[in-house]
Amino acid sequence: MSEKDALQSAADEARKAARAGREFAGILDDYAKRLTQPTQRQLADEILISAMNKLAIVNDGLAACGKWVEESEKPEVEPPPPPARKIQKEVVATRVVSKEIRSTAVRVIKKGGEQ
Repeated sequence: MSEKDALQSAADEARKAARAGREFAGILDDYAKRLTQPTQRQLADEILISAMNKLAIVNDGLAACGKWVEESEKPEVEPPPPPARKIQKEVVATRVVSKEIRSTAVRVIKKGGEQ
């Protein structure tokens, strides 16, 4: 796998982990709301289990991302490039003659012949 492919896979895994992290934050917020209400304590415990499962997904995604990044750092064995050809150019000095720039004055006359 090329370095570009490995880094693309790492980026994909990072996006998945970020998405799961946002979901984890929402679940954890819901858990905090339910935890303070005595009548919904059982539901809070179930939400906590769901949050822990989502956290496991985040951790797995980050581990996979790290693996892809490590793989991208491994140098690929490629044949050495062909030797560079030497290109020689002859530089010839030439004299540049600039032409005189003439400015043309323009006179604007109002309609009706008045100046």
